Amino acid sequence: MARYLVIRLSALGDVAMLLRLLYAVARANEQHDFILLTQPFMTELLVDPPDNLEAMAIDTRREERSLLGLMRYARRLRLERFDAVLDLHDVLRTKFLRRYLSLWGIPVRHLVKPRRERRALLRRPAGAPIQPVPPMWTLYRKVFVEAGLEVPNLPPPIALHPSLLEAFARLHPELVQTPRGRLRLGIAPFASTTTKTYAPERMKEVLAALVADGRFELYLFGAPGREAQQLEAWAKELPELHTVAGLLDFSEELLLIATLDAMLSMDSANMHLASLVGVRCFSIWCCTHPAAGFLGIGQQLEDCLQPEGMEHRPCSIFGDNKECHSEGLSCSEAMPSAEVVQHITAWADTQLRP
Repeated sequence: MARYLVIRLSALGDVAMLLRLLYAVARANEQHDFILLTQPFMTELLVDPPDNLEAMAIDTRREERSLLGLMRYARRLRLERFDAVLDLHDVLRTKFLRRYLSLWGIPVRHLVKPRRERRALLRRPAGAPIQPVPPMWTLYRKVFVEAGLEVPNLPPPIALHPSLLEAFARLHPELVQTPRGRLRLGIAPFASTTTKTYAPERMKEVLAALVADGRFELYLFGAPGREAQQLEAWAKELPELHTVAGLLDFSEELLLIATLDAMLSMDSANMHLASLVGVRCFSIWCCTHPAAGFLGIGQQLEDCLQPEGMEHRPCSIFGDNKECHSEGLSCSEAMPSAEVVQHITAWADTQLRP
């Protein structure tokens, strides 16, 4: 039996993407133990994990932010007697940790990021064919394979025990009781950056149209603070909306998503949370592009909603550009709300046939 330290410190979507693969790896290698090293609040995502998988927290925003704190933490990791380290982040902090542990004879494998392919994607001439970057989860998978572990070709969604969903239903009956003939649709209208976020006025039009359609029970997801305030303002104008922003922790949000028929999300963490539990996700891509490798595991390209005629896209891999590079309408504004609504209502037609 071996103990594997798997490191992925951030971001939320990347950790959620990794978890679907990590659950499958743990179940396929029951003779080994796997410890995921990540930020404290992300450990909540380990809902109903395999018996040989657990989380370990490292707080790089506080105690382990400084070099001295990171050194102390590295010494603690050495005492855990890991048999191998798999660095699936490959940033300065994780490089320090893995190199320190390698000095004590612990074998190390690490993610190789497709930096050259990403640069080529951003620098392609307008209108030139897009060369897709390898999906990020396949690069994670390659590290597990190189470590000699058994890894499925396509990791299945995580299987939540029915008792967890039953307990959630008892705690939040108002979130799981749906009138007959309605579809449960989660909507996450925000992303980590403005350039990745569909224009709020367009999203409000989408919400109004879906409410008017009458076939949906709509649940709005967002973070506490500014996002929650925006969702509450929309819910005041459209009382049929259910907003859960700031009301649930990550594990509870994951359980709620697992009860949905589908999700509408940006290119954001919520797409990967839906993918984690096998829920179909209609994703809106603004300045980013699914060809950059961050489409949720198991999600379909046909469900990626993208503005047409924006030949410069993608103008960012992660959405961290300060402003849109287009002339006229930005990528966040270019797609009419009617196109988003039409895609979702066409799906509803197939689900609610007499």
